[in-house]
Amino acid sequence: MKTKIALIAAGFAAFAAVPASAQSLTYNLNAQVAPSCGVYNSGGATVAVDFGQLATVATSSTVDVAAGEATYRCNSVNGFTRTITSQNNGYLTLGGQPTTDNARRIRFNMAHTGDAGLSFAAQQLTSPVATTFGGSTAFLAGETGAVSFQAFGVQGAAGGNGAPGTTVYAGNYRDTVTITVTAL
Repeated sequence: MKTKIALIAAGFAAFAAVPASAQSLTYNLNAQVAPSCGVYNSGGATVAVDFGQLATVATSSTVDVAAGEATYRCNSVNGFTRTITSQNNGYLTLGGQPTTDNARRIRFNMAHTGDAGLSFAAQQLTSPVATTFGGSTAFLAGETGAVSFQAFGVQGAAGGNGAPGTTVYAGNYRDTVTITVTAL
């Protein structure tokens, strides 16, 4: 009997020493998220800003115009760069043509409000204004700030017999300001 038990025990030991056959199944999961980084306004990609008639506004005064809001959204982990440019270096120019002739241009400023570093005080856009923002959940959700512009008046000193005058030629004065957002 002892021999039978020893034989059975040896059989179990031999069976236990043989590794069981193993097989595994692996799932490699994958997904993509497209880059999305830009500046948006509910009025569309082009917003009209009209200062109206500046001939009766003193040169020491401004006409302030709110230009709606700009919302910045960016899903780049590295953030983005915002660059603001004026086609005519911070001047409305006669016919929109580049010029350094003060009789053919009207100075203007731009201001921006907002959190996360978006805001800046009214300033003339004599050169591009570039700011880099780090990637953040604030910009994943979207950060919004108000944009406004102010143009300086062009009323000249009264001439003989009270004749009105201006410091610039008559006509339509224009400029194009562009906000560009580039993902990093």
